[in-house]
Amino acid sequence: MPDRLEPAAIGFSSHSGWAAAVCVGGPLSAPCVIERSRLLLTTWPLPREPYHDAKRGGPDEAVEIVAAAAEEARVLAAEAVTGFAALAGAHGYELVASGQVLGGGKPGASLSQSLSTHAAMHGAEGWLFREALIEASQSSGLRAVGVIERELPARAAAALGTSEGEVGALVQLLGRDCGPPWGRDQKVATMAALIALGSASSRAPA
Repeated sequence: MPDRLEPAAIGFSSHSGWAAAVCVGGPLSAPCVIERSRLLLTTWPLPREPYHDAKRGGPDEAVEIVAAAAEEARVLAAEAVTGFAALAGAHGYELVASGQVLGGGKPGASLSQSLSTHAAMHGAEGWLFREALIEASQSSGLRAVGVIERELPARAAAALGTSEGEVGALVQLLGRDCGPPWGRDQKVATMAALIALGSASSRAPA
């Protein structure tokens, strides 16, 4: 085994109850996909859309539903990050960072605000699952980076020291090496992982 492991980072593209995850290994000059998977962040009987489910119940029940969903998401996210760290280590990499694709949604200042509109519920749900992945990364000692989706190409290009077009070509190439599925979620998760890898590498000791 080499004296110094190559760094690796996970990228997450999360949805209600699940996330696409892609683990990328360095160096940035020649990155490769170590693993990609679909992570479950909630399981039956808990709902995939906890705020929508909470809206149908009374105030006390709503609090319990959201709290239970958030707790399970944290547990499952932590298990996933631990699993990725072990897998990276088995392949000769050290997991050092994670990148989370961010949307526009955030929870309201109160539960009632988060339940006030359909858009507010979607925003709160998106944040619940993203936050679970970010917290799991930080608890595992990873550098957690959040990137707004529309900024991914430019941020990835800056991390790699190349153009946005070259980033797109690289992501396509990595996808061909992996085979299907390699859709939008895998592509944006890969860019988030590359950005996180670059962020961690720039802070590594010489």
